[in-house]
Amino acid sequence: MSATITAPMTALLLGASVGLSIAAPIGPAAVLCIERTLAAGITRGLATGFGVATVHLAYGALAIAGGVGLAREWLNAAFVPFLSGLVLLWFAVRVLRRRTVLATRAEAPPTLVSSYCGAVCFGFLNPTTPVLFAAMVPALLGPGTVTRAPLLVAGIFIGSLAWWCALSGGISLLRGRMTARVLGVMNKAAGLALAGLALAMIARAWNG
Repeated sequence: MSATITAPMTALLLGASVGLSIAAPIGPAAVLCIERTLAAGITRGLATGFGVATVHLAYGALAIAGGVGLAREWLNAAFVPFLSGLVLLWFAVRVLRRRTVLATRAEAPPTLVSSYCGAVCFGFLNPTTPVLFAAMVPALLGPGTVTRAPLLVAGIFIGSLAWWCALSGGISLLRGRMTARVLGVMNKAAGLALAGLALAMIARAWNG
């Protein structure tokens, strides 16, 4: 009885650890989540994180189903890094042009749906995601992978989403204690970080 209960829990925790490991590194998705939380509040940050977690769920399902080869082919397509850089640069320009204030905003915040859909598109165009999942495949595959697959995939989603909830929540708490000036500076710093990542991607794609 205990072994029957332990095996599903082990699979769920394994998936969660993989999802957390892939979500936690600070990269373009994290910068985007932080910027949206600063600019529009925790709900937009959570919607962004939910979108990225959805992408991790899809890649996790592909990896467990043996679709890592497809992910690698997508990554190796010549246009993907260049297109990813352009999308990232577009996000960066929008961030840098936005005025961020504490009480009233000069611009209407993005809707929850647009925050989610934008994060999903951004996540699939991020070339580092399939690389991370390819590296995690040995941890996911093993005896009984087929029977454990739903729990592994669910765990990946839970682990990733837990990270985005923690990140958005932490930034939201800090946001409430900031002056408008500090908030604006942080927003511009997030925009510049996104722009730097975008230009580096475009340069690598151009030279490659």
